[in-house]
Amino acid sequence: MTRPLTLPFPWAASRAAARPVLWADRRVGVWAMIVLTGVGFGLRLLLLDSYPLREDEAIYAYWARRVPLDPWFLTTWPDKPPLMIWLLAGVFALLEPSAAGARLLSVAAATLTIPLSGALAARLWGDRRAGLVAALLVALNPYAISFAPTVYTDTLLVLWGTAAGVAALHGRGLAAGLLVAAACMTKQQGLLYVPLTLALLWHATPGRRGRSLAAALGGAALLALPILAWDSARWAVAPSPWDLARRTYAPLTWVAPVDWPTRAAAWLPWLWYLTASGSGWLLVALGMGGALVAARRWPGSAWLLLWGGGVLLTHVVTSVQTWDRYLLPLAPWLAWVCAGPLARGLLSPRPTWPRRLAALLSAALLLTLPRPALDAAQGRYPIGADHGDYAGLDEAVAWVQAQPGPVVVYHQVLGWHLRFYLFDDLQPRGDDPGRVELRWYPSAAYLADNAAKTPYPPTFLILPDWGQPRDLMFQLAGRGLTATPRLDAARFTVLEIAHLPRPACDWCVSRPRSLTP
Repeated sequence: MTRPLTLPFPWAASRAAARPVLWADRRVGVWAMIVLTGVGFGLRLLLLDSYPLREDEAIYAYWARRVPLDPWFLTTWPDKPPLMIWLLAGVFALLEPSAAGARLLSVAAATLTIPLSGALAARLWGDRRAGLVAALLVALNPYAISFAPTVYTDTLLVLWGTAAGVAALHGRGLAAGLLVAAACMTKQQGLLYVPLTLALLWHATPGRRGRSLAAALGGAALLALPILAWDSARWAVAPSPWDLARRTYAPLTWVAPVDWPTRAAAWLPWLWYLTASGSGWLLVALGMGGALVAARRWPGSAWLLLWGGGVLLTHVVTSVQTWDRYLLPLAPWLAWVCAGPLARGLLSPRPTWPRRLAALLSAALLLTLPRPALDAAQGRYPIGADHGDYAGLDEAVAWVQAQPGPVVVYHQVLGWHLRFYLFDDLQPRGDDPGRVELRWYPSAAYLADNAAKTPYPPTFLILPDWGQPRDLMFQLAGRGLTATPRLDAARFTVLEIAHLPRPACDWCVSRPRSLTP
C-alpha cells in the first residue's frame, strides 16, 4: 500500500488544504510523465522539416549564423535580446546549420515545458494527479504543438517562464530570479512573467519573504547585468535591442477605449486555436469554474487567474501587434489553472453526484483532445510555421547553389531567407568577394536598369508568385534584357536575366591594345 504523502502549503487557508493526499505510486507517476513527454515530443517533431522558414524565423537563424563572425553584433543589429540567438549559435556549432537544426532548439524547449508544467500544477494544487493532467493538456495543446517546430523566440520564452514559476512555488528565490531574467533576455515579453514569479514566490515563502525576494533580485542580476553590460558597450556603434524593437514595432502605447472591441475581435481568431475545438473550450470552462471556486482555499490559483486575465487584457488595451505567437504563454497557463479541478473531479475518492457528473463530462471531453493535437502536428491550423507561402523556396535556393559561380541574385522580399540559406556562398574568402552576390531592388525599373549595367556574371531572380514586381517584363524589354524561366518549384520561379543578342557593328569591333592608335 502506498504511504500517503503530505505537502506543506504556506498559503493554506483551511485545515483541509493541509490534509494528506493519497497519490498513486511514485513510479507510476514518473512513467506516466515520461510517456506524456514522449508523446508531446513526437507531435512537436512531425513538422520539423516540412516547411521553409518564415520571415522572422529566417532573421533569427541568420543572426545566429553571424555570431562567430560578429559576436558583439556591431554590424548586425538584432531587435531581440541575445540569449536565444546565442543558444541558437551553439546549436549551429554542434549541428550543421539548417532550418531543421534551427528548429530543434524550439522543439526541445516546447518538450521540456510539458514536465515543467506538470511540476508547477502538482505543486500549486498539492496533487500529483493535477501534474499529470497539466502535462497531458500541454502535450496535446494545438497551439503549443504548432509553434514548437519554429525558430520563434516565444517557445523558449515560455520554457523560462514556466521554470521560473516552478522555482518560485518551491521557494527557490535565486533560481526563480535567474530564470525570469532568462525570459526577459530571450524576448521583451519576458517582463510579463515578472509579476507572476514574484507573486508565487511571495506566497510560497511566508516566513522568509524578504530573503526570497532579495535572492530573486540577486538571481536576476546574475544573468541580466552581464548582458546589459554587453549591450551598453555597443551603444557607440549599434543600438540596443530594446530601443531597436521600439522603433521596429512602433512605440507601445495605450489604445483608446473606443478601439478595445476592435482589438478584442482581432485577437479572437487566435484565441480559438488555444484549444482549436468547442469541446476543448468546454473543458477549459469546467476547469476555470473549478479554479474560481477553489481560489479561496488555494490563493496560488487566484494569482494564476489574475495573471492570465491581465496578460490577455494587456494585449487588448495596448498597441501590441496582433500576432498569433504573442498568445503562446496562455497555452500552458490554461493547463496550470484547469489541472487541479479536473484532476479532483475525475479522480476524487468520494465524489458527490455533481462531481460524478463533472467527472464524466470531463473524461468525455479529454477524449476529444487528440484530434486537434494531430491536426496541429500535421500543420492544418493557420498558426505557427509557414503553411505554403514559401513552398518551393528550398528547391529554388538549391538550384542557384548548384550553378557555377560567381552569380548575381536579385531579391525584393526574400532578403533574410537568402542571407541564411546562402550564408556560406555570400562570405568572402581572401580577395574573392563570394560566390553569390545579393542585390535588393525596390522596383522593376530599378532592377532592369541595374541588370542592364551588369553584363556579367550570370544574373538570376528568385520570384514568388505572391511577390511579382509590377511591369517586370516591360521594364526588362525596354533595357534590352530577357527573363528566361530556369526552374519552377511550387510557388517560386527562378528567372535568368540576360542581354538580348545585338547585331554586329563596325564601331564595336574589339582590337588588341597594341593596335589602338
